[in-house]
Amino acid sequence: MSTIPHAPYGSSAPAYQRRNEHKAHTGNEHEESYVLTLHTNVEHHKLMTSLREQYFPPALNKLEAHIAVFRALPGSQLSRIIQDIASVAGSQRPFSITADAPFRMRRGVGIRVVDESGQAKGIHQELKARWSPFLSHQDRSFQAHYTVQNKVDDEAVVNDTLEELGNHFHGSQGTVIGLALYRYDRGFWRKERDFTFEDGGP
Repeated sequence: MSTIPHAPYGSSAPAYQRRNEHKAHTGNEHEESYVLTLHTNVEHHKLMTSLREQYFPPALNKLEAHIAVFRALPGSQLSRIIQDIASVAGSQRPFSITADAPFRMRRGVGIRVVDESGQAKGIHQELKARWSPFLSHQDRSFQAHYTVQNKVDDEAVVNDTLEELGNHFHGSQGTVIGLALYRYDRGFWRKERDFTFEDGGP
């Protein structure tokens, strides 16, 4: 797949500042924040990460490809959060997903994720019910997707990315084998631990 011939990206920074709707409702502006994602098989993860590395503004790309389930879990509730994730993960089995069609985001491009089993949505709903009092506005809804480009101000770059992915990306099937918890660190995500589903492998 060719690289888009637009440079610079016309991106803006800093990337680590979080809007109010992206913060947990705990009344503590300074506590640590955690992110929960779907954990997929290695081959699928590498392919989606390669797309993010190709299209995301290099100076702002601090993450590998991911499907975020919750983005602002409060550190003050970490013990409870870990216990709840382990409980939910322990009742799940691996399931298939497909990274499907690209779509336009406000300042970038995402790739839709299809989960015919409905398990990803079910995981979000179950944990949302447990964590409702402290969830951010953003975390109250869930639409599985990959972000392969974001924070781009140049409309031509975004349009070209969308066109190129539409022409050359033919989808990628993956297997969700667990959940992964990360600590948010000024735009970086530091791995805290994995929660492997039953029969999900290492």
